[in-house]
Amino acid sequence: MLSMARVAAGLAAVILGCAFLLGASGCAAPEHTYVANTANRTYFKVPASWHEIDQSAFQQTSSAASPTPQSSGEWVVAYDAAQVPSPAHLFASNTLDPIVYVSVQPVPAEATGQVSLDNLRDLMLPVTANARAAAKVASTSFSDFRLISDSVLAPASGLQGIHEVFQYRVDGGLLQTFDQTAYTNKEGSKVYLMLLRCSSTCYQARHAELDSVTASFTIQERS
Repeated sequence: MLSMARVAAGLAAVILGCAFLLGASGCAAPEHTYVANTANRTYFKVPASWHEIDQSAFQQTSSAASPTPQSSGEWVVAYDAAQVPSPAHLFASNTLDPIVYVSVQPVPAEATGQVSLDNLRDLMLPVTANARAAAKVASTSFSDFRLISDSVLAPASGLQGIHEVFQYRVDGGLLQTFDQTAYTNKEGSKVYLMLLRCSSTCYQARHAELDSVTASFTIQERS
């Protein structure tokens, strides 16, 4: 027959073991940072190790050789996987770690309803043949363009958009991969953008991680 002391000791061991397991699961670091702008019903996630970039820093960083995001729109946010995050990584000739830029921008009243899919493709960098021809005349610092994929998106609530992956060499640096998703709403009054970039070597090595970021980009427009 078990003594009360042995029973008590056994119960104590079980309780301590459960407390350890609960504590371990409760204290586990989250795998992702979930980002939301409820006013624009726009959501996405990034790995928890990525760092948010101070939005005001975008206004202090510019480069004639790279896209210049509009920082005066309804919403601008960016996350950088580099140990020392910087908006310069969005514009640099060589970005070794992933950086993602997301914005929701109003369409000027005179252009409302006139945003085409090609407008979305060329939103940040020249991708269509016409835009690339114009950029070549302007002697930009982008070279070695290669379109990897281009898809037309038509989710619910009247949104229309594109998802494209393409490569450029910026200022003669290492080949860079750009992963862009852009939508306009059914009224054509807003543009929703996610642009992710890093070196092509980085993009290939971390493709599963980066795909989870782009796949999470969600707009829940009111029907």
